[in-house]
Amino acid sequence: MRRTEKQLARAFIDALDGTTKAHVEAAAAELVAQLHERHELHRLRGLIEAIEGAWREKYGAATVTIETAYEITGALQKKLEALAPGAELRKHVRPEIIGGARLRIDDNIIDGSVEGHLQQLNQALRNA
Repeated sequence: MRRTEKQLARAFIDALDGTTKAHVEAAAAELVAQLHERHELHRLRGLIEAIEGAWREKYGAATVTIETAYEITGALQKKLEALAPGAELRKHVRPEIIGGARLRIDDNIIDGSVEGHLQQLNQALRNA
């Protein structure tokens, strides 16, 4: 019986619960090798999307991106990691946002940056 991408993704996520990064990377390489053996590499893109979806279902956010004008502190990084355990944390320093931060959690954006507020003010004045 051929399993769907969603079924494979859930099994993959469940099997790797609580393991190390090295073990996850080895399991991912083995999964790709098995798809290659079965001549099913065409399923890889759908499987990756299904794994991201299964991750979100089980753990919440899959990717958290924070953009700040300056490098974030270690304490703030730990708080972000605690809010979304297991999520990939991406940090970007963008001086043009002036201050504050722009936080992206998967597809949701929370813009608390000075740049974002100035853009909103500009738009409001144009529409007035």
